[in-house]
Amino acid sequence: MLSFPRHVLVRLVRIDGELRSKRWPNAAKLARLLEVTERTIHRDIDCLRDQMGAPIEYDSSRHGYYYREDSFRLALPQVTEGECLALFLAERLLQQYNGLPLAADLDRLFQKITVLLPDPISLHSDHLAQSYSIRTQPTDPGQAEHFRRLIHAVRDGRQLELLYWTASRDETNRRVVDPFHLTAIDGDWFLVGYCHLREDVRMFASGRIRELHETGERCERPHDFRITDFLDVSFRKVRGKGPLQEVRLRFSPVAARYAKERTWHPTQQLHDEPGGGLVLTLRVNHLAEVKRWALSWGADCEVLGPEDLRLEIAAELRKMLAPLDRPAQTSSTK
Repeated sequence: MLSFPRHVLVRLVRIDGELRSKRWPNAAKLARLLEVTERTIHRDIDCLRDQMGAPIEYDSSRHGYYYREDSFRLALPQVTEGECLALFLAERLLQQYNGLPLAADLDRLFQKITVLLPDPISLHSDHLAQSYSIRTQPTDPGQAEHFRRLIHAVRDGRQLELLYWTASRDETNRRVVDPFHLTAIDGDWFLVGYCHLREDVRMFASGRIRELHETGERCERPHDFRITDFLDVSFRKVRGKGPLQEVRLRFSPVAARYAKERTWHPTQQLHDEPGGGLVLTLRVNHLAEVKRWALSWGADCEVLGPEDLRLEIAAELRKMLAPLDRPAQTSSTK
């Protein structure tokens, strides 16, 4: 297939549609429609004829162009209705992030690709929006411009200086970071990179970045860095530095039906028990978010191990039952 710049391809497709509609367009009409000069239209007509084999003729009595053969079809990329629908759903997924630049970019891309669909297929975003939707917990990826600059920094290997607020210590400080990766976990975006202050690879929540700018230095992702190795030792967002611990949870028969529906962690193993119960085993290096997750199941989840996790949950339950007028006690996990 011939290769054309995107704006030229879109124009050729529009001209093809006008010719196929048998409205007998001429250069002047097409120039007004596409907001270009008549000279550009003549070049496009020549391109369609000479490079794409379009059987275009000019009817002097109707003062316009037409296709001599109705069976002619432009050799365009074969975009199916299913592929376009998948793209639309991806755009809906990104719409959950308020102000995220990629969401608008993806919507414009969807509109351009629909131009390439065969005649029998037509998709309209307004109609699709009434048929499909995606709802998740509202999140804030940080300021839109900050997020765009994070994307470029990861892509191009540009070192960053961040003014970053740490929630667990309620403090703000400056960090020089070599950006390696952007990841979305439970709807929140995180920058993974080498922190020169901590001299270690750390995760930074994009919504907690107060300021950022490039230092002017370049950086490279280490050849042996693997994002899966970095993330798989954690449960959701909190990543520890200690050794891996085996967590074993027993679910009641009712809860087991729901626990089986998802993969909660890459290391998980499931063991069915008589009567419909389930034992789930996984390995992580931090227990904070496993504790919160186990508590969310209530009495339908029994912690079999490790013993530290059983003790932490027991202590948490005692605090939850304590009188409300007692001075608050909080624990730091990040």
